Amino acid sequence: MRVFINPGHARGGLPDPGAVNEALGLKECDIAMELGSKTARFLERAGCQVRLLQSHNLAGESPGFQNVTAEANDWWADLFVSIHCNASRLHNARGFESYCYDVDSEAGKAAFFIQQEIYKGVRPLDEGFWDRGVKSERSFAVLRCTRMPAVLVETGFIDNEQDARLLTEHGEEFAAAIARGVTDWRQ
Repeated sequence: MRVFINPGHARGGLPDPGAVNEALGLKECDIAMELGSKTARFLERAGCQVRLLQSHNLAGESPGFQNVTAEANDWWADLFVSIHCNASRLHNARGFESYCYDVDSEAGKAAFFIQQEIYKGVRPLDEGFWDRGVKSERSFAVLRCTRMPAVLVETGFIDNEQDARLLTEHGEEFAAAIARGVTDWRQ
């Protein structure tokens, strides 16, 4: 199976770091890259072919940045997984969620398996870490511009202290869960 991993937002944070936790000095782009790299290693160990590309993915892409969906389409990936961190104006928002173009599709099935594995692998570390479910979202470029099933995983709220702790201290667990969800989907 060919899996394209897209850690969200621009490498190094320029021009777009994604969500930021200034108090803890955390940037979404850095956490997403760490989780994406670890997920890729788990998938490779499971026998998958993996491509990893972190790129600025705003509408039309910025000059000098590769278009991640075009790269995935040209590579003929079987699944596209974009990894992100959530943020909220309410600093008590918590949990993980996944998005796909249509929940009643192969992408929806993949998102469900990923959610299930995060629930089993990460939530036991903190019972307040909520499963926010699988949701349909048609406006995200990484979900609407791919030929293959695509999932965007919001791993946790970077601006919530408890979620930020999980993201920084338990990256292996997140990555293993995402990888298990991908391989479960394909079985």
